[in-house]
Amino acid sequence: MLMSPVHQTIASAVVTVAMYGGFAVGYAALWIARKFWLIPVWALFQAAALALMANLFRHGIIEDRKELQHQLVALGVCAILAIVIAYIAFINFVRREGSRYFRIQTEIELAREIHHSLVPTFERKLAGYEIFGASIPSGEVGGDLVDVAEHSSECTVYIADISGHGVASGVLMAMFKTSIRSGLQANSSPGGLLEGVHRTLYPLKMPNMFATAGVLQLRPGSKSVTYSLAGHPALLRYCGQQHAIVEYASQNLPLGILPEQQFATDRLECDPGDVLLLLTDGFSEVFDVNAAELGMEPIKSAFLKSADRPLPEIFESLRNISLSFGKQDDDQTILLVRCT
Repeated sequence: MLMSPVHQTIASAVVTVAMYGGFAVGYAALWIARKFWLIPVWALFQAAALALMANLFRHGIIEDRKELQHQLVALGVCAILAIVIAYIAFINFVRREGSRYFRIQTEIELAREIHHSLVPTFERKLAGYEIFGASIPSGEVGGDLVDVAEHSSECTVYIADISGHGVASGVLMAMFKTSIRSGLQANSSPGGLLEGVHRTLYPLKMPNMFATAGVLQLRPGSKSVTYSLAGHPALLRYCGQQHAIVEYASQNLPLGILPEQQFATDRLECDPGDVLLLLTDGFSEVFDVNAAELGMEPIKSAFLKSADRPLPEIFESLRNISLSFGKQDDDQTILLVRCT
């Protein structure tokens, strides 16, 4: 209106401002809602509305210089007031959203620190075994878990993958670790440990959440390993004498599927030089630019080639295979046990 010498009334000015402002808000709303196909329709509606407004408010050009000056001053003052009001509203919006953002970031940072304290990278040596575990979350807070716990004359190592991502999965992961640690006092078998965890978590979790897990029990000085897998990717065993990979598939459903579940336990005998590998599907479910999935075969090949190296180097080689194929979209967690 400031660029036009056409005579404006209060009614025409209010309608013009409301119309242009309303259509601007409409464009923003369509863009935020990602309904891009409606934008051309909205533009046609705007053109029709502007044509209708032009017919309703037919005003001639102002020829008197003083009258034009008065109109420009009045419109200029209104424009300044509108800018001031808009600026105040914008600053208030930024302050409110900034406060909410920093509050959320603080909570996420706290959750991330708790996650790191609950799932640290570890490397242990026991009588007859070397153990290594590490977890790399895909976001600020991961839902994977790897842990080692010594109790009485045994050592229990386990890995778990909570469905989903973010804080909810991280909270369930912490509860999983607490339940496992509590169950160790009863000297349960791996299957018994998982049953106790299931009974504890099932009433507390959200309906769409579940967890896969693998538990190994090692007895220092013995080459016998008892294990239980609950919906987890297969346990891989590198046999040093045959230089081959043997797979042990999961015997049970994931935790949290049914109200009542039992978990079977199996046993295997290791030879010196054998390496046991448990990992989460974040290693294999990686996709390239053509949406092709990496799968387990390249992981097993890399494991076979690097099985004689130190355990941290095996982890790095497997992770490099995954990252060189595609972007990490899920938590990547690994548990390695070498029989010495």
